[in-house]
Amino acid sequence: METKYLEAVLFSAAKPLTIDMLRELFQLSKKDVEIYIEALQKELDTYDRGVRVRQSVAGVELVSDSSCAEFISKIRKKEDTLSNAAMETLAVIAYKQPITKAEIEEVRGVNSDKVLKQLLSRSLVTELGHKDTVGRPILYGTTDEFLRSTGMTSINALHEELNKEG
Repeated sequence: METKYLEAVLFSAAKPLTIDMLRELFQLSKKDVEIYIEALQKELDTYDRGVRVRQSVAGVELVSDSSCAEFISKIRKKEDTLSNAAMETLAVIAYKQPITKAEIEEVRGVNSDKVLKQLLSRSLVTELGHKDTVGRPILYGTTDEFLRSTGMTSINALHEELNKEG
């Protein structure tokens, strides 16, 4: 197999692909898939390409190189961004999860129905189940898509990063 096939698959995928998915797709051992991932990353580094391979809890994906951040941020500003209310709600959920809507609203001091629907529709937040209290309210938490968008490998890594800054 050539690394160009791995690059094309990662580029075309709508979300990160697990090692097992890649192993099955290319009919290779886990070790061989890992060797091809490493080889692709070396090629991208050697030729100073605008993308890099990133492995996270969600899987393997192509991401833009950090040296291109200035241009990426310009295009992202033109794309649909989250409102301040959505960002605030997402931060509360990420930090306090699992958390109910009432608990979110207690922290924020405002109704969060619309914002929660927006975050759910963007797959940044998910319903984790129900709290074992009166009314059995829904518990919310962040998703792998949220971790991917923040570049974090886990919620623990996010909490460690937040604790460093605060």
